[in-house]
Amino acid sequence: MQSKDTPLIPDAVWLEDRLGKGSLWRPDEADLPAELTDAASREFLLRVGFPAVHLDVVGIDTRHLRDEYALEPFDADEIYGERYPDDDSPPKNFCFTMATWYDQHLMLGAADGGITHYDPNGWDHGAGWKGPAADSLPQLAVLLGLIAESSNALESADDAARAAAVTDLRERMTSQDLYVDDSAFWDEIFERLD
Repeated sequence: MQSKDTPLIPDAVWLEDRLGKGSLWRPDEADLPAELTDAASREFLLRVGFPAVHLDVVGIDTRHLRDEYALEPFDADEIYGERYPDDDSPPKNFCFTMATWYDQHLMLGAADGGITHYDPNGWDHGAGWKGPAADSLPQLAVLLGLIAESSNALESADDAARAAAVTDLRERMTSQDLYVDDSAFWDEIFERLD
């Protein structure tokens, strides 16, 4: 199924049409950590839910959301290198892992609802901020839905058809969320698909 009409904020029907019935993790209010203060993200999770799936075609995994401690708060200042190593003050800025691709993470900003790319590798674990990857949690859900919608074409045995599907998907994802175009995370995904 492929439709050129892509919502800015998806509903559960749109997502499940692409990702499968029962694919959404919809927590209760009590399951959301107090550190998640972005109202739009909280509302989206409670009302719509977020995909808890493994997208085989690209290897993106969000199944950890079904675990008991799905949204473990991370000290964003520490993992992004904004805190001095000897600073033992309580964390003030938090983020949560929403998706992984091998050892790379897409993190939800607790206060602003933005999605950033975190790379835990490098000379210092605190240098892991790799830039924005999606504007918001609903936008990330749409991007995952677009990938799922294109998965059959992306797995085609016909090289020309597969290449056309990759180009079309990248264009659709970029037109949906401009952060896709400048994101190292998405660049690596598309390099693997080529």
